[in-house]
Amino acid sequence: MTPSSGNLLIASPELLMDHIFNQSILLLAEHNDRGSMAFMLNKPLILRLNDVFPEIPSNIQLWNGGPVETSNLYYIHNVPDLIPGAIVFDRNKHLYIGGDFQLIKQLLIDGLLDDNNIRFFLGYSGWAPGQLQDEIKEKAWFLTLNDINVFDINPRNIWKEKIVAVNPKNIIWKNAPLNPHLN
Repeated sequence: MTPSSGNLLIASPELLMDHIFNQSILLLAEHNDRGSMAFMLNKPLILRLNDVFPEIPSNIQLWNGGPVETSNLYYIHNVPDLIPGAIVFDRNKHLYIGGDFQLIKQLLIDGLLDDNNIRFFLGYSGWAPGQLQDEIKEKAWFLTLNDINVFDINPRNIWKEKIVAVNPKNIIWKNAPLNPHLN
């Protein structure tokens, strides 16, 4: 399988000692000859949207998107009709990235957007051209089609479910601690 926008990347057990990508599920938002961009789907932050933007009365969870540009806010959504300027990256799942943030703020204030429609990330995960393919060949990542609703996942269990789904022999890793250093 060749990586493409909309695919999922499941961190292999080889990354258990990696403090960033340990037990991560990533959504590939871009993959082309300039490189790759993805967002971690199962790494919630302690911050909520209204912690960063007090004028928005929304308690939507913020997520760690990855180690690149962690002071920047990124967002994916499924409502391009409400958010002009968004770029489609997965037509099958109706997933879009970006769009007019001032409009998004107003839609949140008006109650027309919620966490069923939009997900906010601080930072992203990125790879130089060819780097992601090399990491997949080295078995750092399992590449799969996206068969989940990215707006409704259990961040504590999704990696455990997916690591076994890609290979039933991985069941031994299902109960691995999040931080093996503390075990």
